Amino acid sequence: MKGSKDVLRIGRLIVENALRFLFSVGFVTIFQLVFGSENILAGVAISVGLSMFPLADLGIRPGTMAGIMIVLYGGCAVAAQTALITPWLAFLADFLFVVVLLGLSCEPEMLKPSSSFLLCFVFCQAMPVSAEAFPMRITGVMTGGILVAAVTYFYWKKRGYGKNGRNLMEQVRLCQRNKKYILRMAIGIAAAMFIGMCLDLKKPLWISIAVMSLTQVRFEETLQRIKQRFLATVCAAVAFIVIFDMIIPRDYAIAAVMLLSYLSFFTPEYKYKQVANAICALNASLILLDTGKAIENRILCLAGGILIVLALWLLQHFSISIRNMRKKQELSFSKS
Repeated sequence: MKGSKDVLRIGRLIVENALRFLFSVGFVTIFQLVFGSENILAGVAISVGLSMFPLADLGIRPGTMAGIMIVLYGGCAVAAQTALITPWLAFLADFLFVVVLLGLSCEPEMLKPSSSFLLCFVFCQAMPVSAEAFPMRITGVMTGGILVAAVTYFYWKKRGYGKNGRNLMEQVRLCQRNKKYILRMAIGIAAAMFIGMCLDLKKPLWISIAVMSLTQVRFEETLQRIKQRFLATVCAAVAFIVIFDMIIPRDYAIAAVMLLSYLSFFTPEYKYKQVANAICALNASLILLDTGKAIENRILCLAGGILIVLALWLLQHFSISIRNMRKKQELSFSKS
């Protein structure tokens, strides 16, 4: 009896993950066909939001959350265009937008509602479009944002999510308790994008996405992610060479990557998903780079992202130490 239940459970999991995978691939494919290949990464970020937000009870009023979604998704497309101006102005614009983004969506922390918005921003920033192509970019992102907002609104209404939830100001006040995290993330992503622009990196996304992923609220979580992402990247590089340069002919690479992406749906663990993500990213980068250069760039960008994240933690620790020292001195002076 137990064995048959296990078989049914595994079968249901296989079907559910297949449907999720097909939905993701189908949505991104349609998004690309409608809004152009230069907006495919924005479609990926929106598909993440579409699969995540309706099912997540964030404790926010449905109308409030719908408004936040539309504003932030649209803002991603607008703010990302700063990649076409000077690096210093872009740094300021990127910093300010990430502060606003996280100031509206970094809570509840455990559910990470900001992840889809951050993905959309770094994806769009890594692939800025020309002035002529921008109307299609903003139309695509806004259409996607409105779709996510509408589906989430009606699903939350049906399930009763957020009925007595937080309004906009309550959400802002809740997010403000993570000021240090918001500041580190905003500086880190802006710095990563600044470096990508100044060095004219072939894959600037790889450094900004590393900073985004590794920056966590607590230092222990950051260290854990650094270790897992680094090991995952090394394993992915070795696996990529073995699988795609020695075993599977290049003509079948897309099929292998699709299978790997599907299999990644079966694990929630960050370290395993990063292996799959890195292999997929390396395969996609072969349009611009050969295998050796792609792996080199991936590892160097990860190293750069790690250095940025750790440097910001050190600066935060140093500033806290200085502040505590001043408080002690003031207390000692007042007693004397």
